[in-house]
Amino acid sequence: MRRFAAPALIALWIVGSAPFLGRLTRWIQEDVDRSLLVIVPTILFWGAAAAFVVWVVRSARRLRRKNWIAMAVGLLWAAVQATALARGRPEESALERMHLVLYGVVALLLYRALLRGGRSAVTAALSAAVLTALVGLADEFIQWLVWVRAGDFYDCLLNASAAGCGVVFGAGLFGFDTQAPSLQERRAVAVLWVVLAVASVGLVGLTNLGHRISDPELGSFRSYYSAGQLESLNENRRARWPAKQPPTPPFQPWHIEDHFLSEAAWHVQARNEAFDAEDWATAAAEQAILNRYYPAVLEEVRNPDGDLRHAFPADRVQRLQQEGAVPVPAYESSAGGNRIWIWPRFLAPVLFLLALLPAVPLFGNRPQTG
Repeated sequence: MRRFAAPALIALWIVGSAPFLGRLTRWIQEDVDRSLLVIVPTILFWGAAAAFVVWVVRSARRLRRKNWIAMAVGLLWAAVQATALARGRPEESALERMHLVLYGVVALLLYRALLRGGRSAVTAALSAAVLTALVGLADEFIQWLVWVRAGDFYDCLLNASAAGCGVVFGAGLFGFDTQAPSLQERRAVAVLWVVLAVASVGLVGLTNLGHRISDPELGSFRSYYSAGQLESLNENRRARWPAKQPPTPPFQPWHIEDHFLSEAAWHVQARNEAFDAEDWATAAAEQAILNRYYPAVLEEVRNPDGDLRHAFPADRVQRLQQEGAVPVPAYESSAGGNRIWIWPRFLAPVLFLLALLPAVPLFGNRPQTG
């Protein structure tokens, strides 16, 4: 088990630190220096790259041509992910590169541990990649669960890609062969793959899939919940919030997020930004959505001083009336951006079944040829 100590500790650090990194990055942005979010991850990224170079040089005597090719493919893969797949602001891209290093190292060390434990190279590679991808899913689930972070399945794909980089690089560094996995090994990999498929579909359902609420009077908007669920949630919060208010910002890493309240806050932000920009039609539409579908948030959520946190001030309501702004059926809210995906009902089950297909032949009794 000592072989698994290093990757297990790194994986535990990744998942365990997930709630706290958001608070740390916000503190750096607001109280220290925003540029550190680019500088520090960049230094760590290139420091890790230099460490890999030293490792390779020390291992060079036993490396053959196929090893160098595998490592080159792994490095090229990593370079593409660090550049072409980078998104958002520079500090976000820098943090994604750090995730590339962390998940790549976990996968590489898992590959080495499994290989030295007697697994075939194919089994070690597949198992290391799947296990590392599961760590990525756990990381994003924790980020979805707490208020200070936001889970995103796209990040899971980046984490899985980083695992692939690590496995390919590790195959070059520690060696590989085409020996056929045993039946027991193939079934173990199949079970891991099924777990990954189930966990992935479950996380997508939690963090991304939702409904389009179409109102013939107010327009449409995206929600994690159906119209009936929103009605039930309003009743639940009206009964609960007067006795126990939700936490107020700044949220702590251990605060469990109320996604109904967060969703309503998207519309509050869209309403306020539209009003400040004198986009009266959008402000009126967002206020109408809040009045009809999130009334508990407007009526019950209070600041520590007792004032309603999200209610629209009377003078602003009066200004909208003076401007003659009213919601229209053609309005489509952009609150929340692209966080919520609208899929046809059949698509998720179909993708799930397709994800299970690679595991089917692994359960068979016929041996694989290398």
